[in-house]
Amino acid sequence: MRLLPRLFALWLAVLAGLFAALCLGAQDYAPRVLWQAVTSFDPTEPAQGIIMGMRLPRVLAALMIGAALAVAGVVMQAMARNPLADPGLTGVNAGAALTVVLGLFWLGALPQMAVAGLALAGAAMAAILVRYLSGRGDNILRLPLAGAALSSLFMALVALIVLTQPEARNVYRFWMVGSLAMAQLPALAVLAPVAGLGILLAALVARQIEALMLGAEMGGALGLNVGRVMGLGLASVALCAGASVAIAGPVGFIGLIAPHLARRVLPQAGLTQQVALACPIGAGLAVFADLAGRWFARPSEVQLGLVLAMLGAPIFMALIRRMIREGA
Repeated sequence: MRLLPRLFALWLAVLAGLFAALCLGAQDYAPRVLWQAVTSFDPTEPAQGIIMGMRLPRVLAALMIGAALAVAGVVMQAMARNPLADPGLTGVNAGAALTVVLGLFWLGALPQMAVAGLALAGAAMAAILVRYLSGRGDNILRLPLAGAALSSLFMALVALIVLTQPEARNVYRFWMVGSLAMAQLPALAVLAPVAGLGILLAALVARQIEALMLGAEMGGALGLNVGRVMGLGLASVALCAGASVAIAGPVGFIGLIAPHLARRVLPQAGLTQQVALACPIGAGLAVFADLAGRWFARPSEVQLGLVLAMLGAPIFMALIRRMIREGA
């Protein structure tokens, strides 16, 4: 029962952030304008058009990628048995970057839906290759090693293409920073179910992954199919991180920080509870970071990836110092 009050408080904070993100920005609007836009939308009203046509898609995208990356981080840290692991260790970010750059190289400028499709396909390809390279054995530690090796290869290829193709450089540079400026409802309608499936899969396999944290031998002794559990865990990470990368680029720090915050909100929480808590924590981080980037830098904006890096790095360093003190 301790979980439910904390979840309620976290989601209430997320709703407050959503409300603020829809009302505040380069131009602030009163709550009544938001209410009119929601209840009786008038496309001829510029304020309502901005709220529903520009702010709503990026707020919904922030909710999606924040929750998905946070859950992917919980699963990745548990599988790798490393509190410093993040979804990028699966190679999905590098795989998405490679396919996006290849698409720009061969096809030229592409619409946002096409870029999202390429990124999702690249993330899936990377996850499959990482699972293959990590082998069919029960050594869990091979997974992040395979992901790191594959990421290095993919990013080297990305650098080679970008350096030789000026046309692809600007689009790739904007995408690689991590931004919600290009978020669109059609892309969200396709990618949100993908992220939702990843979150659901993570919740279903969480207890089995938690058993693996005791060691592969212990998991096998408990009757677990270690290879199957690893495959399902990696699939959940790939679905969550792949959908997020496809809509906003490789946004960092959420998958790294949110699992730690979930464990702080409810100490001694099981992995299933961590997954539940990570959803609102990650969603709130993304929504408030995007709002900060738009509101404090107005009339311009600072991309979500940069805001998270500036805010996330000090928070993460503080978490590390606290872990060191507690472990001393």
